[in-house]
Amino acid sequence: MGSKHLFVLIHGLWGNHGHMRSLMEVYTKQFGSSETVFFSPSENALFKTFDGIEIIGYRTLLEIYQFIKCFKDGPITKISVLGYSMGGLVARFVLGKMFGEYHDLFEGIEPQIFITMATPHLGVQFYNPRRYFFKGLLQFCMKLIGSNIIGKSGRELFVVNKHNEILVKLGEGEYLEALRKFKWRVAFANVNNDRSVAFYTGFISDCDPFINTGNQLKYVFEEKIPGRGYTYGPPRIIDLDRLDPNCVRPLTRSQKLRNFGALFLFVAFFGIIILPIAICVNVSGTIYSHLVNYRYRRILRDAAAPNMVRQRLQFNDSVREFTEDVYRIIVGDPTESVRSSNSDGTSEGSDCLEDNISWKEFIQKHTSTNNWKNKGKFSPLPFDENRRAMYENLNSLEWIRIPVYIKMRNSHGAMVARRGLNSKKSGSTGIACVEFSARLLQYLLAQSG
Repeated sequence: MGSKHLFVLIHGLWGNHGHMRSLMEVYTKQFGSSETVFFSPSENALFKTFDGIEIIGYRTLLEIYQFIKCFKDGPITKISVLGYSMGGLVARFVLGKMFGEYHDLFEGIEPQIFITMATPHLGVQFYNPRRYFFKGLLQFCMKLIGSNIIGKSGRELFVVNKHNEILVKLGEGEYLEALRKFKWRVAFANVNNDRSVAFYTGFISDCDPFINTGNQLKYVFEEKIPGRGYTYGPPRIIDLDRLDPNCVRPLTRSQKLRNFGALFLFVAFFGIIILPIAICVNVSGTIYSHLVNYRYRRILRDAAAPNMVRQRLQFNDSVREFTEDVYRIIVGDPTESVRSSNSDGTSEGSDCLEDNISWKEFIQKHTSTNNWKNKGKFSPLPFDENRRAMYENLNSLEWIRIPVYIKMRNSHGAMVARRGLNSKKSGSTGIACVEFSARLLQYLLAQSG
């Protein structure tokens, strides 16, 4: 039994480990081998994602630790982590503790690739540079709701006050140093129709050309996409260097009327039917989260968490008991992991490595995409002090940034094919994004050795 590479996939807000199944399936086929183990933590699901990044992060850390300690098919010597949506922030917390405060308990594990997909690295904040009245009103209502009825996590995502600045801390100290240890850092960001995570925060940028132009900017796509064998064709990746603020997509009068009508129907349907239900459900979840986790928040407040967590980590038999609760019954199978059956160490998609020069050029170009050629032509976003600090700290590291266009009404879920690998449910461009990420990771793993 040789050493293993653990690949951890962490879901986001209101999610469960089932949201990672499409990624796990495609990744296993593309670059899975007898040396690769895929694992998706399951202890944080549904209302438990309201508990705040620290509590969620500690639970995830305990679960990963238990998986590693109970794994019998060989020592785990490498780790890569993928975080989807808020799962990327949870992953950053976990890694900070894993390679910082509790590094002695994870000794001998080498970090490889850190990847996020539609993760709000700079938190959630709505900007309305064109000062549209209805858009501003809708954004105000969404911020008011989001920062109050999705528990501690909502307040932290909006960074509402000094008691909810965990995102700022994640850009400092042991958390930033943990990210620095990874050989590769990758950030996928949606350019359109992501109602949860705007482009700028997923892309870790102080500029959002799509917000600045009212999302009427004409898309210009990369003409050469590395990799081959895409089920529905290659993904649509924006060529930021060729974006022109003066080149917009003209809308006819009929298109404007249709857009306005669709917006009116959506707002009416959302406000009359969806919003009341969502408020009731989320308020119930927020109250439940507050009551259940009152003791843990007091422990965090009293700085007693490190010792408590270390005790739980060292006494392995109690870890499972510590993390079990009612959500195990709701979600179903408690833990999902996949070990590839390819005994020869090869994968079904190994042919994508033949075009190494194309991948190299693509990665070099997208490693510098935070400063694309025409960025100066777009106005920077009015960041507050916290978001400016997060932006500058994260940009002290080198990232491969992929701006993706997914043609779906909700590109946030489609980016990871959350509803499965059915083109009608996740969209052909969403599935193409998942397949592209698999090919990119395969290439990076080959370069890591």
